[in-house]
Amino acid sequence: MNREPGVDSFILSSLIDAVLLVSPDGCILQGNFAAEEMFRQSQEVFRGQPLLDFFPDQPEVEAKLRETCSRGVSFRDVECLGQRRNEPVLFPAGLTISPFMGENQNLAGAVLHVRDRSLVQELEETSRQIDQISRLGVLSLGMAHEIKNPLVAISGSAQLLRSRLEDPEHREYLDVVIKEVGRINRMMARMLSLAEQNPLDLKPLNIHRILEEILVLEKDAAGEKFHFIQSYDPSLPQVSGDEDQLKQVFLNLIRNAREAMPDGGTIELITRYRSDYSVKTRDNPNPHQDIVVEIADEGAGIPPEHLKTLFVPFQTTKAKGSGLGLPISLKIVEHHHGSIKIISREGSGTRVQVFLPVTRSGA
Repeated sequence: MNREPGVDSFILSSLIDAVLLVSPDGCILQGNFAAEEMFRQSQEVFRGQPLLDFFPDQPEVEAKLRETCSRGVSFRDVECLGQRRNEPVLFPAGLTISPFMGENQNLAGAVLHVRDRSLVQELEETSRQIDQISRLGVLSLGMAHEIKNPLVAISGSAQLLRSRLEDPEHREYLDVVIKEVGRINRMMARMLSLAEQNPLDLKPLNIHRILEEILVLEKDAAGEKFHFIQSYDPSLPQVSGDEDQLKQVFLNLIRNAREAMPDGGTIELITRYRSDYSVKTRDNPNPHQDIVVEIADEGAGIPPEHLKTLFVPFQTTKAKGSGLGLPISLKIVEHHHGSIKIISREGSGTRVQVFLPVTRSGA
């Protein structure tokens, strides 16, 4: 199997997708550099391991691999789940399984082309969420304008009538009307924030300074029940952002973390480079990576059925929640060309990741 380096080996080394050569008995013989990155282990470690260790408990993959190695049949776009080293959560992948013809064109195993679909799924999910928010924003804009004028009339009439009533009990009824009209007005304002596109005042920002300013306020409000851990990467470059809007995002996320732990606990703030994806462009052939701001709590976690609706406006499990905090935060981050990812399991707390682009040099 050992050959002198040639054009074919350089091609394999340049691919961003994993390529694995598998023996007829299902063991990995060889892989490219992308396979090492995808599965988080070197060739010296995974060479000789059963392929099914990387795609556990998936009989469909096993059956197709066996058929390829025995009959030379090819399979395209096989959906499956891959296992990275030391990561409990499987990642979505797409497989192409082809027969490997050895010397004298004898069937000598299978070649697997493995594509990590994590980023594709995240982009599809973010696109769906943003599209949902945009549609609701248009509806909210129309509703707000239609409702606002009657509310002004109701509020004005109630206040005028209250000033002319002498019976305290009757005044209390009108106090309720005025209070509820005010609540509806505040709801209309939040709905309009989904529809209106506030222009961004983009400037190079130090994300650590923004987080520190928020924590000064939050530590006083949280009291001694909460402990904040800050794990910052001091080498991070500046981000291009609107300071006020980004503060709104992180303030909302930190308060969500506090509310997830009514009896108190630890909230961890982490900043780092994004390590799973990098981007190359024609103008900038050197890969650049976004930065990540993580906010992690020790709360009860989020049930799987609720994870799917976290960014759906007005969907909330809080007794006094509006269901607009996360959708508005997502909209702000998306306008910064970033994204939000929420990782949570019941009983294991919640980790919110905010991805933001760095300020390019010379931009």
